[in-house]
Amino acid sequence: MSLNIVLLTPRRRFIANQFGLGYQIPLGLVFLGGPLMDASHHVRLVDNDVLGWGDEQLVAELHQNPPDCILVSHTASTAAHPVAMRTVAHVKHAFPNTLLVYGGVFPSYAARSVMQENPAIDVIVHGEGEAAILDLLAAFEAGKSLAAVLGISWRDGSTILSNPVRPPIEDLDQYRPGWELIDWDAYRLFGFGRAAGMQFSRGCTLKCTYCGQWSFWRRWRHRSPENVAGELDILSRKYGVRIVWFADENFAANPEPAHETLKAIAAKNLNLSLNLNMTAADVVRDADLLWLYKKAGVDNIVMGVESLDDPTVEMVGKNNPFEISKQAVRLLRRHGIVSLVNIIYGLEDETSATVWRTFRRVLELDADILNAVYITPHFWTPVGRQTRPCQIVQPDQAYFTYRNQVIDTPKISPAKLFVGVKLTEALFHLRPKAVWRMLTFQDARYRQIMRAYFAAGLRVVLAEIWEFLFKARRSPAGALETIPGFPPGDPVKPTLDTLI
Repeated sequence: MSLNIVLLTPRRRFIANQFGLGYQIPLGLVFLGGPLMDASHHVRLVDNDVLGWGDEQLVAELHQNPPDCILVSHTASTAAHPVAMRTVAHVKHAFPNTLLVYGGVFPSYAARSVMQENPAIDVIVHGEGEAAILDLLAAFEAGKSLAAVLGISWRDGSTILSNPVRPPIEDLDQYRPGWELIDWDAYRLFGFGRAAGMQFSRGCTLKCTYCGQWSFWRRWRHRSPENVAGELDILSRKYGVRIVWFADENFAANPEPAHETLKAIAAKNLNLSLNLNMTAADVVRDADLLWLYKKAGVDNIVMGVESLDDPTVEMVGKNNPFEISKQAVRLLRRHGIVSLVNIIYGLEDETSATVWRTFRRVLELDADILNAVYITPHFWTPVGRQTRPCQIVQPDQAYFTYRNQVIDTPKISPAKLFVGVKLTEALFHLRPKAVWRMLTFQDARYRQIMRAYFAAGLRVVLAEIWEFLFKARRSPAGALETIPGFPPGDPVKPTLDTLI
């Protein structure tokens, strides 16, 4: 006997996806799909973020083959939670006897309060889900109690129960991704063609104050080099994928297995373009091996530089002072690898002077692409726990996206900060040396990625200006009594009722 299972991504339609580089495959659900199919369940992936169906059409599509279980998840944590809640309520009304399971970062940390607020949700899976979902559905299919399933919160009648935490998966190789579930033509990136996601490692060895990924995954683990190279071989030869982004928080946190993985990929000679997330310090550490990165197909590395002010970098727990970041950018360019740096506004007490200083320093940094974002107070992070309701100027949880200002900057208005950030991005990418590299750099993939980033950035900035002026409503600092997205109770120090 098997179950009819739908893996569902809600319809969020984030500006950066709509007008930027497009949508990425819902990798978390894909990682669930493989084990579920191997357990003989019938599985369908519905990425409604790409499809864009309204609630009525979604229900109509699901009615064609009514599901026994719907697993809902989204990678956007706080910002995706409101639309996820609307979606599960509508779907549960249409399919009252269907088991509805919710997973991801936000529900993992706020399981009890989410279930109290939304009776449509039957189960929440905490953290990584491959092993938990197999045990959960085995018990559900057999009509057994869920009391023995580790790592979930669930309803026993009118009572919400949270079971003991499930240990992290030791052998990530044992669970294969469900690539066959994907409509590949819906996912393209940089003009290379079909795009996929992959994951070499889970977790992060750093504990940055604004991030909660290190506690979500609980400790750093990795797939074997042979497994990663084998999955990339399948993506390339069977599914015609040409570009792969790695969803690791910190790809080379442990250099030895990372380097062995790059060697295994290079030996396959797949002609894939790879995108990694790394720290600038790790790039500098691997200076003598960047040729291997390029040989394996690495064309783009995203570095969370976060700040160009060394005391701020140290305060937030990063390992890349300004000189290290500059060195990393130059090393990557020397090997034909595009560098994208994230800079977070609001880590320090922003003023017109700090915005101007950041602009001058990003010019000195001379990275290829700048992603200018805002500090966002997710309640499970140290920054979130330190934030007070009186500091919030964006009351709509859907705008907790990093691309919208959420926390007040008392010495500069949201409008002035917005103008400063957008001018920084625009002038940085229009500087003559950047345009010249985009047109003449010797590496063809470098030029192609740069052009794609430039075009996408232009579209996104125009859309964000429209959003700022006409859509995203802000509140005066001090107007809110609680912070949107914080569980009920103490909004400053919420109870992390699952993982920590």
